Amino acid sequence: MNGWGNPGNKLTPQELNTVAAFRRIRSNDAAYMSEASVGELLYGVARSQKREYNQRRLDILFSAVLPVPITRRIWEIYGETKAEQSRVGKIIPDMDLLIASTAKHHSMILVANDKHMQNLPGSFIRENWAENSQKQ
Repeated sequence: MNGWGNPGNKLTPQELNTVAAFRRIRSNDAAYMSEASVGELLYGVARSQKREYNQRRLDILFSAVLPVPITRRIWEIYGETKAEQSRVGKIIPDMDLLIASTAKHHSMILVANDKHMQNLPGSFIRENWAENSQKQ
């Protein structure tokens, strides 16, 4: 979320939609992320031009959104889904599929703005808050 800390007039429409959807999470609900997401976010910070700035922002996110450990059952869902998708010619990058498998295992809604997630089987529950803030 590149624009999370920016004034509203500097946010992109996708960022505005995502912030609005995130704010609609009820106080008794929770948001989580896969441990695979932690790795991807840390990789992004390591590659960024503003490392310290982005690391501080990431630390705030990590304090608000807890990571869910990747278990053997999540790896099994990953393997089964990767094999199934390979058979039908739909490739999903490994980290994306691991993140999706984490959500599926825990019966969570996968929130992603990633075109690869459109290739997931229908058994994965997903939303794209960046495209449509009316979901939830």
